[in-house]
Amino acid sequence: MHIQSCLSRLPNRRPRPNHRAMRPRRSRGQVLVIFAVALVAMLLFVGLAIDAGVLYITYGQLKRAVDAAAVAAANEFKRGSTLASMREAANEELKFHNIDTGADLELYICDADGDGIRDASLQTTVEEFYNRCPDTTAGYSPRKLVWVEAKLKAPLYFLSLIGFRSVNLNTNSISEAAPVDVVIVLDTSESMASDTINYLKSAYPDIVDDYNPDAAAPLGCNTTNSCQPLLDAKTAAKALIDTLYEGYDQVSIVTFDSVALAHPIVNKLGNPVNLSDDMEEAKAVVDSIPLHDDPAFARMWPYWKSSLVGNKQIFNPVNPEDRDGDGADTDPNLPPCYINPYHPLCCTLDEDRWDETKDPFGWGGIPCDDSYKNDAYDWNGDGEYTDQDHTIAEAWQASHDPDGTGPLEASFSPLSTSTGAGIRVAANVLKSSGRPGAVWVVVFLSDGFANLSDTPLTNGDIPAAYPNGFCSGELGSGFWTKACLDLDLSPRYCIDDTADTCPPDTTWQGVIPNSNYSVIDYARDMTDEAALTKSLNLSEPPGNDIAIYTIGLGAAGDVIPGKGAIGEVLLRYMAAVGDDGDRTTDPCKNVANKQSCGQYYYAPSGEDLLPIFEDIATRIYTRITN
Repeated sequence: MHIQSCLSRLPNRRPRPNHRAMRPRRSRGQVLVIFAVALVAMLLFVGLAIDAGVLYITYGQLKRAVDAAAVAAANEFKRGSTLASMREAANEELKFHNIDTGADLELYICDADGDGIRDASLQTTVEEFYNRCPDTTAGYSPRKLVWVEAKLKAPLYFLSLIGFRSVNLNTNSISEAAPVDVVIVLDTSESMASDTINYLKSAYPDIVDDYNPDAAAPLGCNTTNSCQPLLDAKTAAKALIDTLYEGYDQVSIVTFDSVALAHPIVNKLGNPVNLSDDMEEAKAVVDSIPLHDDPAFARMWPYWKSSLVGNKQIFNPVNPEDRDGDGADTDPNLPPCYINPYHPLCCTLDEDRWDETKDPFGWGGIPCDDSYKNDAYDWNGDGEYTDQDHTIAEAWQASHDPDGTGPLEASFSPLSTSTGAGIRVAANVLKSSGRPGAVWVVVFLSDGFANLSDTPLTNGDIPAAYPNGFCSGELGSGFWTKACLDLDLSPRYCIDDTADTCPPDTTWQGVIPNSNYSVIDYARDMTDEAALTKSLNLSEPPGNDIAIYTIGLGAAGDVIPGKGAIGEVLLRYMAAVGDDGDRTTDPCKNVANKQSCGQYYYAPSGEDLLPIFEDIATRIYTRITN
């Protein structure tokens, strides 16, 4: 009893169920079914991904083909061809891109019946194109627009296993058979002959590197049109001209060194003009372009060229004949003593043009020259000044300004890359002579960075307070800083009359003259005046719709330690503005140095220029494709 009563008091323990034993087991067949379903799902996913990728690639191929077909049709339109010829040209381009759509190609122009009014039927067939065609009845000028649309049945591969055989793709493009006005701008500074010696040394092993482009052969590459890489640039420029249409397109040639010049070209009527429709005459002008023969810097008086105060040069790099910074050879603030013996800063002329008896600035003397003689240089190298030096200097000036119209006061500058002047003259050619219905294009080549700007002598819009342009410096306070170079691209300065019209993120300094505003600031402002059409500052004056393509050759991409590639940064800025009129949309923003991007091209050597100009020739048309 006792034992049973004890047992009766123990908890009632039930055995736990074996859930694993209760779980139903799947058969091998069930496992295979699950695996098969998963495999099909995976294959379906892979098939979808592959077919989607194929469709993406096919659509891209179709889009490129249609863009090219539209351009080809527009080129036929420019020649005055019929709709049938335009269609044939478009079909040929599609076949070239391995797209053969046959009857699925549609092509329209605004005025197929030639009555001067856009075709009303377009409103129901292609309304988008109808809206793009100008309404000439409302006074708008007609435009030679071409609409090309193509449809392609793109095959599917994996999805065809479940009954989906193909997908219909279609795209369209509008191009314009507009005439093109092209300005080719070439840097002709003496550095554009930097490779000439390398070419000559194979034939003349003992030739010296210091040569005169206008000397007797073999050194005088101007006499034989053999300056390199300038010759390569000329060859590339002529190849670009060959892509233009005789009698329909127009071309201008602008060169820049210490100044910028538009070269007159005879047109089909026999008249010299800035924009010519005679392509053979234009190529002849390209061949005749001489290299700028920089003044012989080594002949400058030793004290003038080598004396530094605070690491700043004493002589005026814009015009070495100007000693007091007024922009002229006459120096009333530093006169020779024979002209004004009572002036406290008058100097005594001697054979080395350096007066050690006067030292008002702690330089060990002051430069001294005759206000009526060209004597900043010892041209014949005999160590003293004679009138023969003056005669040689006058002959040098005359050879570089044969018609006597150039800015002679600045012609002795040992600097020769006035980038801002180059883009200003190019834009002015288009604004003064470009046709309203034409596409305006500037192709700009430079092999260095800006070290000069215009002066009041070359650009009347520059205030007289800047007699040497935007090369800053003054006697008594360090003189010509940085030899006109701006190595600090930020901040960008603005000297407009008011801050209201300045570009965003610039520093306005309205005091004139202002030493902070530099040749780089000037080049950027000239670019904006040429092509900027969109700005975050609505009060900033707009430029014109000019497409700018820039080419940095060789040293233009060189990096200055701690400062960056100054030349390339400016050329990329010009290309960014000239791409879509907007400085903030820069295709080169995250692109490494010495790399082509957007409408900027980098050419390591002259041999790389020809394919670049050929590529630009194709883009001149595709840029206006929508």
